[in-house]
Amino acid sequence: RLCLDLGYKSISPDNPWPRIEFPEIPDAQLVNHSEEHLAIETPLADQYAVGDVLFGIPFHICPTVALHREGVVVRNRRAVDRWRVVARDRQLTY
Repeated sequence: RLCLDLGYKSISPDNPWPRIEFPEIPDAQLVNHSEEHLAIETPLADQYAVGDVLFGIPFHICPTVALHREGVVVRNRRAVDRWRVVARDRQLTY
């Protein structure tokens, strides 16, 4: 079992599982998803240590995007750019 720092603020909980794809762990099964964490079950869990990075591709991020000033663009498993999140700067007017 792996407990990941991927709670509701990272991956929207409004879709059924799977909510995220882990290319390195295609058989990952949801155990629990809470505000702070996502727990998955996999026979590959012993290959990971606390602090290891696990690449995941979330399916739905709309509710969480505006929580961050920028998004990181990843190509071929490398961060190659950063995009400003314009929704972060919205302003309500009268």
